[in-house]
Amino acid sequence: MNDKKTYYLNFNTEQFLGGKELLKSMPTLYNRVYFCSKYGNALWYGEKEEYFSNIALLCKTEDINMIRQIIKNNFLYIADWDSLKFVEKGDYGFSFIGGNIKYIIIPFKETESGYHVMSYDADSGTCYDTDIVDDKKFFLDTSMNDSGEFIRTCDFNLENINDQNSKKFIAPKKIQPQMAVYESNRGYALTNMYVLLVVFVLSVIIVYIAYYAIKYSLLG
Repeated sequence: MNDKKTYYLNFNTEQFLGGKELLKSMPTLYNRVYFCSKYGNALWYGEKEEYFSNIALLCKTEDINMIRQIIKNNFLYIADWDSLKFVEKGDYGFSFIGGNIKYIIIPFKETESGYHVMSYDADSGTCYDTDIVDDKKFFLDTSMNDSGEFIRTCDFNLENINDQNSKKFIAPKKIQPQMAVYESNRGYALTNMYVLLVVFVLSVIIVYIAYYAIKYSLLG
């Protein structure tokens, strides 16, 4: 079975909007994710020709497990692109492919000074802890586009991650159960016993022969 999945390294506005429709086909997921602000023009107007390499979505930390399960239920899940496969503590999100587009799910939680964002780069295996100090009134936004559709966005982009606001580490693989091969020594023990027995018998025979050889030589 071939599990390989292909995806665009870059795609245009029209393909982005098609990717948005894929998300809308999973309404429980769609109503709990926030598009990064860099997609603003495409989301509200959809006329300007732009190019993207992925669709990055933020979600509240308490929703990440439900969103992961929805992706699994729709057969879009890629275990090797999930931070949970590698990180012992904390959920840094995951990526998946749908309609040849790569999606990145990024959990966040509110803090006293702003928001804490946890993201996972599936390509490099790097985890990022990013603290955003922002006016909480403007970080999350829900508004209506020209088509009368409510759009949920957040004032965050992956490009905002830097050494000043983030800590990063390479996610190590979880320690997996290891197997060792045990080979019984019983066979060797039996072999050694047989060898010793043969040596003992030969020794008895040699002593017996030597004894009578000496006896007869003395009589002769």
